[in-house]
Amino acid sequence: MPRRPAFSLIELLVALAIIGIAMGLLLPAVQKVRAAAARISCSNNLKQLALAAHGHHGSQGYFPAGRGTPAPAIFSAHAYLLPHLEQDGVRGLVDFASPPIFYTAPGIVFDGSRNDPAARTRIGAFVCPADPAGGRVPGITQAGTNYAGNAGSGTAGGSLVAADGLFFTNSAVRIVDITDGATNTALFAERPLGGGSLDPTHRLAIRELPGVTEPTPAACSGATGVWNGERGGKWIVGNYGNTLYNHAEPPDSPNADCMNATQQKGRLAARSLHLGGVNAAFADGSVRFIPVSISPSIWTAWGSRNGGESVSD
Repeated sequence: MPRRPAFSLIELLVALAIIGIAMGLLLPAVQKVRAAAARISCSNNLKQLALAAHGHHGSQGYFPAGRGTPAPAIFSAHAYLLPHLEQDGVRGLVDFASPPIFYTAPGIVFDGSRNDPAARTRIGAFVCPADPAGGRVPGITQAGTNYAGNAGSGTAGGSLVAADGLFFTNSAVRIVDITDGATNTALFAERPLGGGSLDPTHRLAIRELPGVTEPTPAACSGATGVWNGERGGKWIVGNYGNTLYNHAEPPDSPNADCMNATQQKGRLAARSLHLGGVNAAFADGSVRFIPVSISPSIWTAWGSRNGGESVSD
């Protein structure tokens, strides 16, 4: 009876080795393609936010407030932009006369039940696909955002009162107020969501200083305060912990994000999970990938709307 041809053991091992090598070459390429696609998608989300901000400006005459007033209506710019992001359904759930979430102030507990359905709704345009958190900080019932509005250069401890960026407390910045030029003023930038209480690491958490402690570089590099792992956890709230950042630190700064307990002063950097830099939208509607090697002076200049700094050095 004739023998059927078959692989010898050596031939089989060689074939398996070739397959292994091919897979080893293919997987990094696939990962690079996926990373590039996530970066492009993230950039597109920022473009949507920039167009929405201009849509708001077109209808109201100014960009939305970064933090609504008076308390307890501390809504984010994201909340005001919902109608311009084709999110009329979610906008219909928002009651701007009620607190955006449950929170406490000295001697007062604010009831956020009216806005809880909206606050829990995940908005795709607010989420970067490169972030494995998927739009929700672990342990937080509300939906989050990877995109934060530019509060300014970080002057005066990064105070959200009369800051020099585009989004701050009760802000109503107009294009004509951007005397540094719309192409030279950041609008939104990205940052990863916090890891919740499960992962309070430097990369994902914010050092929260007690009370109204001034977030100076010395205080922020010290050992006081606690780690807040809820960064970006609530897209509906206007403060540093959730929807605002500034240019006090360079992109992907080696220093930890830092703010005081009021979350209205701080040093919070633009950050990303992309290799080599961060995506940022500018006031002219453009979106750029900013390398981590950007000149610190240029990055700081892009934070202010009217600082008169040079951006060509």
